[in-house]
Amino acid sequence: MKKPLPLICVCFALFAVFSCKKFIEQKKQDMLVSAITNGVWIVEQYREDTSDITAGFQGYEFRFSENGTVTGTKDGNTANGTWTGDINTRTISSNFPNIGEPVKKLNGIWLLTDTYWDYVEALMTTETGKNQLHLRKKS
Repeated sequence: MKKPLPLICVCFALFAVFSCKKFIEQKKQDMLVSAITNGVWIVEQYREDTSDITAGFQGYEFRFSENGTVTGTKDGNTANGTWTGDINTRTISSNFPNIGEPVKKLNGIWLLTDTYWDYVEALMTTETGKNQLHLRKKS
């Protein structure tokens, strides 16, 4: 008669591997949220296809909160929105409802192409081409 010990060991090992993987993924997600929610961000560059429209964002400061809200402030006026980040797909989504130009250009799903603690570079594909965004941490 075979002893069930090897089967139990295999099951335990598989459970441990999947639990560790989930733990690691959660830690990565937590790091993403921490990096984004710590500080004030400015739009350092925004290119809409071949047009540089960075000047329209001059003076805006953006604060991201852990609860999924984001505020953009310029000259005392505030634009409220929401954001989500997904470390697995390397994307950040933002939505500023009922807001005009240029902030509404931030609405959509952005593919992160390069990141560090104080900057984010991202691309968004639209019907007319690709938008490029470079955020820089001000603080």
